[in-house]
Amino acid sequence: MPTTERVEDALRAASERLLRGEPIRSDGSLTVASLAAEAGVSRASTYRCPQAVADFRKLVAEQEDAASSSMPLRQEVQALRAADRRLRKEHAREVRELRQSINILAQQVQFLTLENQRLTEASDQRNRVTRIESRR
Repeated sequence: MPTTERVEDALRAASERLLRGEPIRSDGSLTVASLAAEAGVSRASTYRCPQAVADFRKLVAEQEDAASSSMPLRQEVQALRAADRRLRKEHAREVRELRQSINILAQQVQFLTLENQRLTEASDQRNRVTRIESRR
């Protein structure tokens, strides 16, 4: 196998690793210098394989386009998560307020029930009429 083919194969394998984010020999940046370091060849040897370099640059551009096109979606997801957190907090606050209202209303019902019972008993005592039988 000629040297150029070995270099080109090494560059293609390095390109795949870099694009997957799994570098072995380089810092993982998507540059020709990192591609050469990842492939274990010199930059001069890298530029002797212009098609491999062009393919790498094309794949990097496609990956960056895909990342930038997904940016609005990421921002929308972040906005939705923030809205979800806000709504959950608001819901929790409303639940707390409603529970407090329920307790207050339950106490008022209990008081009114006792008051009604007291008034009923008082009314019963006032309405007691003792009949006196007439003597004829």
